[in-house]
Amino acid sequence: MKRNKLIPLILLVVLSAAFFLLKQQDNTQKLRNLVNLDVSKLDSIEIWNSEDRINLVLDEGEWKLTDPVLWPADTLMIRLFFEELVNAKHPRLAISEDQAAIARYNLDEDKALHIRLKAGNKSDHLLFGNIGNAWDYFRRAKDNTVYQTRTRIVQDFSPLIMNWRNPLVIHYWEDELAELRVEHEKNKYTLTRDGLRWTFKDANHEFDVVGHNFALTKIVSILQNFRSFSFISGEDPGIKALFQNPLSTVWITDTEGKTRKLSFAKYLDERYVMLLDDDYTVLYQVEFDTVFRFTRNPEIFMRTSPI
Repeated sequence: MKRNKLIPLILLVVLSAAFFLLKQQDNTQKLRNLVNLDVSKLDSIEIWNSEDRINLVLDEGEWKLTDPVLWPADTLMIRLFFEELVNAKHPRLAISEDQAAIARYNLDEDKALHIRLKAGNKSDHLLFGNIGNAWDYFRRAKDNTVYQTRTRIVQDFSPLIMNWRNPLVIHYWEDELAELRVEHEKNKYTLTRDGLRWTFKDANHEFDVVGHNFALTKIVSILQNFRSFSFISGEDPGIKALFQNPLSTVWITDTEGKTRKLSFAKYLDERYVMLLDDDYTVLYQVEFDTVFRFTRNPEIFMRTSPI
């Protein structure tokens, strides 16, 4: 290639590269952190709107809901919250600084989603609103300046406790179980594990549970992933009275000799609740199938289920 053609080509490449780098730098400079705190020191999160409210605290390195009882938050929800809000950035350019924009973008105190983050003695109070667009708008408390986010905060982080609470109540792998003792209206029985062998015993029977037994499999599977998505306060005297004569009671003893107690009662027609370790602070709503797994007849434990 001739020199008089090569030099302009090299200049074009250099200028294009310089333009690209300056453009990238310019785009970066136009973004700022959504949260004005040292997020590595974050220790409290409050989220509320006109109807609901949740509070979370960092407790021994784990995020937990504080009400109605201190309970682990859902780890996937916390991870998404940090990705979409805590560590997010937003365009530096404001949408509006006009007082009228607050109502236009649903950022009034009574319409907005409030999120207050705390890190020690410092806090950042943000209000988010949406008017049907793909992304939200936000302002800071006592500030009229409105910005647009690059995430959907209002939709994804509403303060419904069932969305934030880790639904796992208890968890046992089969090899962690030593004994299950069950009492219900029609029988009392014990299931004891020795290695891979389970033994059933009640007042009239004692036998090894056959392999691939459906009833035993159902019990073991629910204990591996015992979840509840609804909490109920146990302070109501009417609810406490339900457990004076529960439908069934289950004592779970693990291989370390620790025992937990599960009591089940019927609540409001077709709803069922579980009391854990006689702690009435909170009850857990469960399905009938959960209760039924522990109340089967002895004959069911003698059958081999089809594989």
